[in-house]
Amino acid sequence: MRHLLLSVLFTTSLFLNLSAQSQKIKIDADGAPLNEVFIGLRDKYAFQFTFDDKSLSKYKITVHREFETKEAVVSYLLQGIPFEFEKNGDVFVIFPARKTTANTKNKITNISGQVVEAETYEPLPFSYILINNRQVQSDQNGNFNFIASADTSFNMQISHLGYFVYDTLFSSSLNQQFELTPSVTQLKEVKVEGFDVERATLIGDAAGHMKINHTIAPYLPGYGDNSVYNVLRLMPGVLASGEQSSDLLVWGGYEGQSKIELDGFTIFGLKNFNDNIGVVNPLLIKTILVLKGGYEAGYGDRVGGIIRITGKNGNRAKPSITLNVNNSTVNSLVEIPVSRKSTLVGAYRQTYYELYNPYDLNIFGHRDMSNSANQHNGNHDNFNGMVDVLVVPDYKFSDANLKYTYRGEKDDIFSASFYSGGDRYSYDIEREFGNFQLGNNYNERNKQFGASAGYSKFWGNKHKTEISISHSKFDNETTEFNSSSEMMGNNGEHGMGHGSGQSNNEIVQVDNEIDESSVKILHQISFINGIQLDLGLDFQQNNVLLYRKEEGQDLIHLNGLSEKYTGFVQGTIPVNKKLTVKPGLRAIYENETGRMFYEPRLSASFNLSETVKLNAAWGQYHQFISKTSFVDNNLNYSWFWSASDGKAIPALNAQHWVGGISYNKNDFLLSVEGYLKKTVGITRYYNETLETGEGFYSGKSRSYGIDFYLKKEYKKNVAWISYTLSKVEENFTFDPSNRYRLAPHDQRHELKFAGIYNWKSFYFSANYVYGSGFEIMRSFNDDDSSIPFYSRLDAAVVYKFSKGKIYGNLGLSVLNVLNRANIKYSNLRRVESGTSEIVNVHSEAVPFTPTLFLTLRI
Repeated sequence: MRHLLLSVLFTTSLFLNLSAQSQKIKIDADGAPLNEVFIGLRDKYAFQFTFDDKSLSKYKITVHREFETKEAVVSYLLQGIPFEFEKNGDVFVIFPARKTTANTKNKITNISGQVVEAETYEPLPFSYILINNRQVQSDQNGNFNFIASADTSFNMQISHLGYFVYDTLFSSSLNQQFELTPSVTQLKEVKVEGFDVERATLIGDAAGHMKINHTIAPYLPGYGDNSVYNVLRLMPGVLASGEQSSDLLVWGGYEGQSKIELDGFTIFGLKNFNDNIGVVNPLLIKTILVLKGGYEAGYGDRVGGIIRITGKNGNRAKPSITLNVNNSTVNSLVEIPVSRKSTLVGAYRQTYYELYNPYDLNIFGHRDMSNSANQHNGNHDNFNGMVDVLVVPDYKFSDANLKYTYRGEKDDIFSASFYSGGDRYSYDIEREFGNFQLGNNYNERNKQFGASAGYSKFWGNKHKTEISISHSKFDNETTEFNSSSEMMGNNGEHGMGHGSGQSNNEIVQVDNEIDESSVKILHQISFINGIQLDLGLDFQQNNVLLYRKEEGQDLIHLNGLSEKYTGFVQGTIPVNKKLTVKPGLRAIYENETGRMFYEPRLSASFNLSETVKLNAAWGQYHQFISKTSFVDNNLNYSWFWSASDGKAIPALNAQHWVGGISYNKNDFLLSVEGYLKKTVGITRYYNETLETGEGFYSGKSRSYGIDFYLKKEYKKNVAWISYTLSKVEENFTFDPSNRYRLAPHDQRHELKFAGIYNWKSFYFSANYVYGSGFEIMRSFNDDDSSIPFYSRLDAAVVYKFSKGKIYGNLGLSVLNVLNRANIKYSNLRRVESGTSEIVNVHSEAVPFTPTLFLTLRI
């Protein structure tokens, strides 16, 4: 509790508040351009303006007087010139005086363009554009289109996570690039300054949606490799306890129910023993969109969450190189402008030998990895007579990315993206337990490949078509060898000696392959005042092989094929400036079952005020490829990809209900969101236990909970707190009582803190995660009355520097500052020792680990 209190005090100390003293407003100007007068008021008295910089610069102002209110200042300065103003919240919107004529009554204004990063011209996908309080969103290439009927001027604000808001005013149609920047900039209208960590996350804007500014990752504790997982684990509703980095568990979902997508192709996941190595190269990431549930008809193929990652197109202005090195990995990114219209991006990373052993630097002392007890959980108790062995696995990883992008004359875009990665995970233990010698050898190899190509074309101002093809493949090979032999004395009696008695050997081999090929067509139609209609067609084919052999005998041999033909329609209807409704329908024909599946979707957002927003969503979802859990005689859980056959392995069918409310003002955000997810068709294979016979069993699950998220940003500082209260239950057909039980990954509470504080060129950060413990841990404890909880505090300091054209970060992180002995959720194994005792074999979660990293950008 003392450590938890210290963490709370550290984090909440970063919630800074401004206080302003009431004062008169004094202006002294002699023939000064009006735009510069307004800029001076902004800097000195915290005015907020929106105006056209060039238009106001034509008017010279001479004034020497004081004013009582801001409104009085603006009214006085606009006297005698053809401009007027309106106040939108705290913002003064200054625009040309209105002209009303009969001919402007049916005027149509078309507002379109592309949102890009200043200097590099990198497109910024999924940016938010607010036009006269009506919201639209840019596509994955940063393009947007808005058709309006009006006879007055338009105020447009463009925002993207990690970039300063672009604010402008205009009175006629336009089509141009809009450049956003996270640093000091001079916009077309107003000179402003932005900050690196401003707008760290966007939560509460739509039901079940999160947008994450991954650029804050280098400032958080870690390896400086901007790991996607390092940021996602600190968000509400995403499981962090147990360091489950090989598969993201979102809102109570099971393994394989959530989808990670990079540039349109699926990443099925690697082992990722090291949770600081993300499955997607962080140097390549441009945006991260997280859909926890209740998402629209344009998204499918999963009953859980969807993490949609868009990679960089590359620097169009000049070549650049980024290099990151730490004590376990080296990472590189190269961006090359091939021509004025095309770019090439390449990235490569891999692990290498540790520069030092973290245990040698542990100020709490070296942990004896051969110790058979008292090391398994955070409470440093034993497992009531059960024996525990900690192992340090050998882990090797590498991956590579390549992406080419071409932009045509009329904003047409072609891109091709490729990915290849793989890892090896292994350990080998041999221990003596009483009169028995126990051996356990485990080897796992994973390979992942992905490729996609896409083309988007605009047809005038109202229509856009996107065509994409993708292919991805995942291959997992696992071998486990268990042995136990009774040791005999030299006289042949039981006891210590060189001879051996009865022995028992077991070998398990698993091969699991899955591939996915798809062709997608999306057509978008823009109507007046932000109304949009999306029409889509999709063909997808999956091949799945699951082969499990024990003692030379085939236990499972599945070879599945799933072909799906999908069509969807999704509407976006701004009913008025407060209410937006998004109805949709997704229809799927699945070839293996020969059935049609329908997925109606409905979501809505309502602005109670300028600061308070209500969101709700409901939808039906199906999944035809998923991970099937395998439970052996010792209650070990393994997860393998399988395809639905409509019989032993049915298709997953889920319903989502999501509702929430958010309050957002002055960089302070409070979001509360509840969810209920019911899923039918989950499959589990039991290898004959005390409760079950051998074979496949189907079941259903329900997960429900509530997320709380509190965040405050101030200049270059940010801090947030998230808390999730949840419950996951399941019901399988082997249970004659037909009752729900707690699922293996059920965890009641998870609390997270994170904060970043900037002082000059230094960034100080810390984060803390507390989890109340998983239900699966009861099976590893003879006395199932308690579950070990998870607790981890990390801290870091990062120094930003530059020399000439070289920009860099030098960082020091300390992971698990308090040296908590946690357990990795995905690395739990139970092995028979030949006696009545069961040996729990598990790899320890991150211990007390100092890490150094260096990032250079040229």
